[in-house]
Amino acid sequence: MLVYAVDVGTTNIKTVLYNDQLQRLASRSEPAVYFRDGARVEFDTEALLETILKLISHCAIEHGDVSVHDAIIVLTGQAESLVLNDLDGRPVRLGMSWLDDRATEEAHEIASGFGADRAYAITGQPYPSATWPAAKLRWLARHEPRSLELAASVMMVKDDLILRLTGMKVGEVTTRGFTYFYDVPNARYWTDMLDFISVPERALPEIVPSGTDLGNVLPAIAERLPAARSYRVNAGSLDHFAAMVGTGSYSPGVVSESAGTVLSISLLTTDWAFEVERKVSFHAGLRPNEIILFNGFDSGGVALDWYRREGLDGMPYDNLEKLLSSRTSRTAPLFLPYLTGVNPPDYLPHARGAFLGLELGHNRIDMAFAVEEGISHLLRRNIDYLATEPIREIVSTGGGTASPFWNQLKADVCGIDLLIPDEQEATCRGAAVLALVEAGTLGSFSDAQELQQPRTTRYRPSGDSERVARYQLFEDYLARLYGGGETMEE
Repeated sequence: MLVYAVDVGTTNIKTVLYNDQLQRLASRSEPAVYFRDGARVEFDTEALLETILKLISHCAIEHGDVSVHDAIIVLTGQAESLVLNDLDGRPVRLGMSWLDDRATEEAHEIASGFGADRAYAITGQPYPSATWPAAKLRWLARHEPRSLELAASVMMVKDDLILRLTGMKVGEVTTRGFTYFYDVPNARYWTDMLDFISVPERALPEIVPSGTDLGNVLPAIAERLPAARSYRVNAGSLDHFAAMVGTGSYSPGVVSESAGTVLSISLLTTDWAFEVERKVSFHAGLRPNEIILFNGFDSGGVALDWYRREGLDGMPYDNLEKLLSSRTSRTAPLFLPYLTGVNPPDYLPHARGAFLGLELGHNRIDMAFAVEEGISHLLRRNIDYLATEPIREIVSTGGGTASPFWNQLKADVCGIDLLIPDEQEATCRGAAVLALVEAGTLGSFSDAQELQQPRTTRYRPSGDSERVARYQLFEDYLARLYGGGETMEE
């Protein structure tokens, strides 16, 4: 059996081919294509399918003869991007990326109409945002009512791909919590919100569990794929949650960190209980009755990218790594990485980035250290906030893990072991595991840890007391400037 794991990412579209022992056989990717105009960020849904079919074909060619195998196409990737189709399954308009920010006013209307606390208890999302499909659909009802009139199907991007591959109108459960019209505790659509955004429930896909086998591809699709004994499609899961499986971090007490441009953390929890005052994004897990806590904060790697571009004249990362190796916190200023304002767990609307404690003796490398440390402080703040039980380790993936210096700094700041798997395709690997478990080839997620297990580098915290003092100072500055930190709850 072969598995084509397709990751519909924001930056790249990727396909990785695995055998039933999780051996990686081939990998191909292409940049995601968008049409941008101010706040508008749109994409061609039919072109996206063409890209995926092409990547699958390239992987098959790279590996060799695949015709004697049964094959599974499993989908993972982003959640929120919105697609509208007519009765014949044709797109009504271009897809709206989650990056599309035109519905800010509509997000405010949703907050006023429903109240953030009430909506949080239902949707699992602490606050409404232009990111969520609910706000975009409200915008369409106002500015493009004809599009909604023609839309027989209101879907997210992965739902649309399932429809095009199988003809089935379904969406898997781990992506529902990113719509702002799904009732997470009761596992159903939120009808009051659907009425508000002018979307009938019949237009929405049926909800299925993550990893659901959806049957064979359509004959017209099979004709365009490389020869195989059969092709089936698996619904997969959200990319962040698939990565947890791919790195072996889908376990209570283990934080999964995605250290990319946007920093995010996920945590499978066993004893979490909803509290309206405790704003933590919560979602259906990969198995029945499981809850995953999730926080994504914009001021992650993007803050270091900004400083490297503006403060270091685009200095290569390898050069910066060498220069940082001689720096310590005792000689550096502090940095509040709130360049985008709102970040969990405080969601401070007026917060801004700031260097604090600057002296004439500081140079631009000291400030680069402060930026990496500030992001590490934000990571610790979110882990402390999410955790309802002791955290044993952090498993980190993404571009930021290429820096051993930063990895050690995060371990020191958080006081927790940080593990870096030597696995560049954690999301696709996790999606392949979901497909193989559903197919019966693997008995459970844990069985995958015995197959092609990637090597892991462990960074242990130094136990330096200075780290505690620096973090306390970070919280103190945050509280004094913007009302965050420990004083916020006092």
